[in-house]
Amino acid sequence: MGLVQEPVKVQTTAETTGSELTLRAILSGLVVGSLIGASNVCIGLKIGWTFGASITAAVISFALFRGLSPLLRRPYGAKENLITATAGSAAGTMASAGGFVACIPALELYRQQAMGPGHNLTYGQLVIWAISVAFLGVFFAVPLRKQMVVREKLRYPTGTAAAETIKAMYSSGVEAVKKAKVLLYAAVLAAAFKLIFSIKPTGLPHFLDLSLDDVGLASIGILGVTLAAVRMGVSLSPMMLGAGILVGPKVGWSLFAGAILAWGVGAPVLYYLNIVECPHSQLYTYAFRWLLWPGVACMVASGFASLGLQYKVIGHTFTSFTNLLKGRKVAQTADDVEDAPDPFPIKWWAVGMVAATALTTTLAHVYFDIAIWMGILAVVLSFLIATIAVRATGETDINPVGAMGKITQVVYGALDPGRIPTNLMAAGITAAGASQAGDLMHDLKAGWMLKVSIRKQVIAQLCGVIVGVFTAAAVYRLLTAAYTIPGDDFAGPAVMAWHAMAELLAKGVKSLPAHAMTAAVVGAVVGVVIPVIGAMNRKIGKWLPSPIALGIAFMVTPYSSLSMWLGAFLTYLYNKKHADKVDRFGASLASGLIAGEGLMMVVIAIMLILGVQWV
Repeated sequence: MGLVQEPVKVQTTAETTGSELTLRAILSGLVVGSLIGASNVCIGLKIGWTFGASITAAVISFALFRGLSPLLRRPYGAKENLITATAGSAAGTMASAGGFVACIPALELYRQQAMGPGHNLTYGQLVIWAISVAFLGVFFAVPLRKQMVVREKLRYPTGTAAAETIKAMYSSGVEAVKKAKVLLYAAVLAAAFKLIFSIKPTGLPHFLDLSLDDVGLASIGILGVTLAAVRMGVSLSPMMLGAGILVGPKVGWSLFAGAILAWGVGAPVLYYLNIVECPHSQLYTYAFRWLLWPGVACMVASGFASLGLQYKVIGHTFTSFTNLLKGRKVAQTADDVEDAPDPFPIKWWAVGMVAATALTTTLAHVYFDIAIWMGILAVVLSFLIATIAVRATGETDINPVGAMGKITQVVYGALDPGRIPTNLMAAGITAAGASQAGDLMHDLKAGWMLKVSIRKQVIAQLCGVIVGVFTAAAVYRLLTAAYTIPGDDFAGPAVMAWHAMAELLAKGVKSLPAHAMTAAVVGAVVGVVIPVIGAMNRKIGKWLPSPIALGIAFMVTPYSSLSMWLGAFLTYLYNKKHADKVDRFGASLASGLIAGEGLMMVVIAIMLILGVQWV
């Protein structure tokens, strides 16, 4: 039986003399969240994952206002800090909620293949579409809050951690200032490293990815294939090392195993058996088109299996939802009386829900030629699926956005067969709803613990969506202008997974390369078996690899997988003797490394667009 978090009253002078929804709280959250959102676009297009912004926004803003405290008319309070975290998390989430690391680039990949370049969405279209689908997620969360947070007291680990972090900072702020400094120094170091190693005249760009030929071992290989030809090596990317710190040793070793299996064994075998026929120097590119299928199958099957194993969660979700539809009244409890103040007005919610639905379905019809009734169905389906996702992330801290999107892809593969844009963007509505609703629910959990106004938190989240999307969309468009996506610099595993699923549903198994269907079946079996065994026997399960990480390793260069493994492995070794330091500063160090390189990549993309020759 899990621990139950009790609401905690945090008293500060600021909270007794004014509103927590202040301009400084919102602006600081928007700035930090937008920067994290920018780096999330970069890392999301590299590895298929993005990272939260709420705790980072809370820590940085606390350190900032602590330094400015002599100049402030009133102290920067704990409740203000949570408003900052809420706005920051919403802005940071727009990389995924806006579809910039999955469905949007997958759609543009399809359009380029089918119609040639020049058929991408404009910047303005990206912005308005992302706002509309993210607003849906926010309004999905509002009516679910009372049941999930107040009555059932689902844990929402990230939200709980945010509340506990804020409480700790206002008990002893020295630690927060140290964390902020670690993050800042790591970001500056990572940015400087990326810039220096991108200067062509120095020859350093060649060493960003260290392969076996760089250390005099070019002849090492398997079955006549040199490992250098399949890009076996380690990237010196601070971003990848930081991601390794965050994902932990299990995922790190899973990426290592997947890279060895796919590229150290699979690609040479494909070449040796002539299943993949190509020049030796181009083996990675040709083998990738084959290996992505078992990788995608493993990821998708794992998502469905994990979701199926949460049948109790799904059952509870629909019981609660049925009661809500039937208007069954639940007796007021002490928890209801002690709830956070200032509920979000039901009239505001109704107007917002109708407006977001109307805007989303209209834009889906205009931009993607999705029939209005299909758009409305996508919104309804998205609400049902977001309800499951909100409960799942409340119990496990894992928001199954990928699996949720794949469910919608299957549904629309049947409703509108052969239509890849419909398949991708209807699923994009679902993924956005699940992503943004889950993000807000973590914030609302923290708000319940700290007794922060519900209405003001929702307003902060909406502000974060509106502002964060401008940065995320701009960074995405800059990257697509400067780089090929998917490509060498941005492998786009989530992009390839969404595109491959849509293509398979539209064209059938005939679209797969020779023998790839057999490999996909094997990948799917692995993706199902691992979580099932883990659920049946947790002692064995903790030693099994992550099927999601295994699948991703088939879809990114070994450079990236092995670099993340290295970050996780070094952190594991350091943790043996310095567990306290890793616990206190590990996340700050990792976030700084990711943000620093991510933001410098945006700067480099601008220089490439401007024609700068030395990068």
